[in-house]
Amino acid sequence: MEIGQVIKYIRTNKKITQQELANAIGMTRPYIARIESGKNSISSDKLTDILEYCNVTYNEFFYIKNDYTKSSKMNEFNRVIELYYANNIEEISKIKNRVNELYKENGDIFLRQFYILCHCMENNLDPNKVKKEYIKEITDYLLSMEEWCYHELVILNNFIFLFPPETAFLMTKNLLYRADKYKGLNLDKNMLSYLFFNLLEFSFKYEGYQYSKIILDATQKYYRKVSDFFEQTLIIYYEGLLDIVENSIDQGIEKCNRAFTIFQTLGHESIYKKYKEDLDELLKKVASKDSVSEEV
Repeated sequence: MEIGQVIKYIRTNKKITQQELANAIGMTRPYIARIESGKNSISSDKLTDILEYCNVTYNEFFYIKNDYTKSSKMNEFNRVIELYYANNIEEISKIKNRVNELYKENGDIFLRQFYILCHCMENNLDPNKVKKEYIKEITDYLLSMEEWCYHELVILNNFIFLFPPETAFLMTKNLLYRADKYKGLNLDKNMLSYLFFNLLEFSFKYEGYQYSKIILDATQKYYRKVSDFFEQTLIIYYEGLLDIVENSIDQGIEKCNRAFTIFQTLGHESIYKKYKEDLDELLKKVASKDSVSEEV
């Protein structure tokens, strides 16, 4: 639907007349009529006034505008992720070629980054196989953005394990700043959850433990509701890993085992196995460092 059509749809469903709306936002009834018919444009300020008067959020407005579906961009994006986990690389390659042609036509940066993501998936997200210039292109884009929005958070999440550690850690501050600002917004919490915990996994993998503390602290503040049970369980696990790094090994293992018990109770066997492997790997690193210290 066009913007004017959406405004009319919202207004009529809220049982508000054109005159009532005009009076509320300081416009004339004929002007409202011309906006709804598509003959006049509307400023962002007046659109905000209309939505506030109708008790509708911007998220709802654009959702209605897109016929109660997510944007076609995000639909295609989510489809590619599903194809990757289904190991359908052939279909991803077809999408990559189509996206590249569209990018050449309109220069939409989303399409360029989507094309690079498809390339990375074709190469199984292996840093040794992915073209270095593509990762540099994504890195330069993210570092050039002083103010990140949702799109930049999604990009970081998709490419996090392909960045050199120092680059990923440098970007952490932008994530935490933006996530804090988005607390009151009805955003995609699943995406933020993936991003927080991907960064935690990344920080332990590359021994950036000072960043682990910072990210864990932010994650603890972000997921405090009773409904955030799964995230809180993962937080217990990462608290355990941090305890192990800080030489409270028994205490750390106890916390990790508590999280594992919850995963197994809920039937998340694959999640349990994955994080148990990460725990075992960390314990080996700690044991190796301790043995080196003793020799010295």
